[in-house]
Amino acid sequence: MMKKKGYIFALLVIIMGLVVLIPYLNRQPSAAETKSTWLWNTDLIINQADDIVKFSKEQGVKIIFLQVGEKIAADQYRSFISKAKKEDIEVHALNGRPGWALHDHKGEADEFLNWVKDYNASSKPEEQFAGVQFDVEPYLLKQWKSSQKVVLQEWMGNMRSWSQSGKEAGLAVGAAVPFWLNGVNNPNGGGKQPMSEWMISKLDYLAIMAYRDKADQIYDISEHMLSEADAQGKKVWVGVEVAQSQEGEGVSFYAQSDTKLDEELSKLVNLGDKHDSFAGVAVHSYEAWRTRFDGPKTALRND
Repeated sequence: MMKKKGYIFALLVIIMGLVVLIPYLNRQPSAAETKSTWLWNTDLIINQADDIVKFSKEQGVKIIFLQVGEKIAADQYRSFISKAKKEDIEVHALNGRPGWALHDHKGEADEFLNWVKDYNASSKPEEQFAGVQFDVEPYLLKQWKSSQKVVLQEWMGNMRSWSQSGKEAGLAVGAAVPFWLNGVNNPNGGGKQPMSEWMISKLDYLAIMAYRDKADQIYDISEHMLSEADAQGKKVWVGVEVAQSQEGEGVSFYAQSDTKLDEELSKLVNLGDKHDSFAGVAVHSYEAWRTRFDGPKTALRND
C-alpha cells in the first residue's frame, strides 16, 4: 500500500511539473526577445544553409544580414533565402565600405543596390531579399578628421538616394552605425540635430554597434538612439560583439561564458523593452556566435 502511494505521489509530482513547464515549452519569443545576426562569409550558404537556418531559428533570429558576395550564384541565394523564409527568418543583403560615403564612390553602392533589385525582380517572392543594410562607416576615412563636414554631407546625400531607391523597390532599408553617432551633428541642421536622428528619419531601421560586455553599459550607449527612434516610429537593433576584439577590454563577450552571455542579453532585453523602437539584439557575428557552440570548423569553413 505504501509503495502504491509512493507511485501516486511521484506521478502527481510529474504531472504538476508538466503543468508548470507547458507554458514555457510552447512559448514563443516576444518581439523584444528576437535577434538578428550579421553573416559575413557568404560562402557558408553554399553547403551549410540548413545548419545556418537551424541554428538561427534555435537562437530566435528573425533577420540575417547577409553580405552579398560576387562569386555566389543567384540560385544559391534563392535556395538559402527560401529555406530561411520557411522558418520565418528574413534575409537582408549587406554590403558597404567607408568610401561609399563619398560622391566619387556612390556608383559602387548603386551597383550593389541595383543588383539586389534585379535579383528580386527575377526571383519568386519566397526567394527575395526583404531588405538591404549599408555598413559604410565613413569615420574610418582619413578625410573624417580633416573634412568631416564634407564627408557627412556627401554621406547624407548618398544615404538619401539609396533609401529612396530601396523603398521604391519594396525593400526595408537600414544601416549599421556606431553608438556615438548621436554625438555628431547634422552639418545642415544648425548644430541642433544629431546625425543619428537624421539617419533614423531616412531609414527603416538602424543597427547600433553598441559593443560592450555588460547589459547596462550597452543600454546606456544605445538609449539616446532608441528614444529618437521611439519618437519617429522606427526600429533599432542593438548590436553586441561576441567575436574576439582588438579594441581593448570590455568590448566583446568573446571571453565570457555562455551563461554570462545569456544573463547579460536577458538583462539587455529587459532594458530595451522599455522602448517601442527596440527590435531586439543583433549579434556580431554569426560566424563567431556559431563557433561558441561547435568550434571554428562549422562557422569559419565551407566544408
